[in-house]
Parts: sequence; C-alpha cells; structure tokens
Amino acid sequence: MNETSESGKPEINVEAIMQEIRLQILNQKRIGQPPLPVRGDRFSPEMYEQLYQATLLHGEMGVKLLVTRTEIPLIGGLIDRLRTKLHQLVLFYINQAVAQQAEINEHFLQVLALLIQDLEQGDEERKSGQSSDK
Repeated sequence: MNETSESGKPEINVEAIMQEIRLQILNQKRIGQPPLPVRGDRFSPEMYEQLYQATLLHGEMGVKLLVTRTEIPLIGGLIDRLRTKLHQLVLFYINQAVAQQAEINEHFLQVLALLIQDLEQGDEERKSGQSSDK
C-alpha cells in the first residue's frame, strides 16, 4: 500500500485507502447481506465508486409528508387537516411502490455484484492458466 517515491518519502495510495473506507461503510450498512465489490482490476475505479454510491442511496428511498399551512382564516385548520389526511393516503400507496422498487433494486445490485465477482475470478483464472502454461 505504501511505496517509496524518488525522494525517499513513502507514497500514499489514496485510492486503496478510500476503497477500505468504502468497504467498512458498506459492511456496516449491509449487515447480514452479501458484500458488494469496492475494488477490482477489471473495471475502472469510477465504476466501483458508482456501485458504492448506488448502494448508499438504496436505503434512503421513500417519500416524506410535506403539507404547507393554509392562510385562510377560520377554515384554514380544517383544510390543513383534510390535506394532511389526503397526503398520508397518497404516501401510503407511493411508499408501497417505492418499497417494491427498492427490493427490485437490491436484486439488481446483487446481480451486478455477482457479475463483477465472476468476471474478476475469470480474469484471475486466465492469468494463472497463462502463467502455468509458460
């Protein structure tokens, strides 16, 4: 991880440090779930960064209740309560759809992780096969 530069000072591999940090964050967030790759040789670091960001955002799906107050005198409170109840009803159904989409997204993240893992292992097997042929 640390290499010595021409000046004799150790070089710090920032990307390797960031990958370790990402891995620790994902492991804390995804307890009991298969790990997602945060590094590899086959794809660019940007691809692994995007997979990491998608995983972090995955758990934050949902729509929150937001009703602004009505400035109408006398009946404003009644209108606000009615609007709040209607918004809660709409959010109930929207959040059910969001939960289903989150489950689908989780499956896609797992498929992508397995695909990356298989491709990385295939590369390693080809490299080891080529070195044993020599």
